[in-house]
Amino acid sequence: MGKLLFAALLICNILFLFITFKRHGSAETSAEKSPLSVRLGILFQTLSYPFAWAFRRPRINPIGGEVLLADVFIALTSVLIAVASVALAAAAKKSLGKQWALAARVVNGHRLVSDGPFGRVRNPHYLAMGMLLVAVALGLSSITGIACAALFYVLGTIMRIRAEERLLAETFGREFEEYRRRVPAFLPRLGHGPVPAAPREKR
Repeated sequence: MGKLLFAALLICNILFLFITFKRHGSAETSAEKSPLSVRLGILFQTLSYPFAWAFRRPRINPIGGEVLLADVFIALTSVLIAVASVALAAAAKKSLGKQWALAARVVNGHRLVSDGPFGRVRNPHYLAMGMLLVAVALGLSSITGIACAALFYVLGTIMRIRAEERLLAETFGREFEEYRRRVPAFLPRLGHGPVPAAPREKR
């Protein structure tokens, strides 16, 4: 079962990378480089995954022992979370369309996206990244791997969100401030549906 779990998680990680790096059209963008904090954030988030994969525990069940039911439950939960993360990443990229980029940028005709998954959280792709990391940690990682991966991921995500939302605030002003008040940054509010999409105006 361990090999099947490893293969399933590896496939999900490959799909996630494909979604993240596949070009989705093109749009004219500003010539400004991404802030150093964004580039460091990307680096830290990227480093979190090797830690999760490299420091593996010997068994699926962290408690040990021959508990097949626990192994099956952990493996299925891990794979389901990984699949959900891939689906969320795909939905977030589709909502952004040509505005999608690895690092935040402003393009001609840029609009503040607040529909689709952006109606539930402001940073759905980072949530998807976190879910994928949780899936690998739950299914494969040792305590050391989980701790190191969590440290790098949280640090990198905080750096990127702060820098990128500063850019959005400068670009969209009051509209973004209202959106930020309505929609949480990372974790969706339980029991609340998506907020209405903002009017698609050219800015």
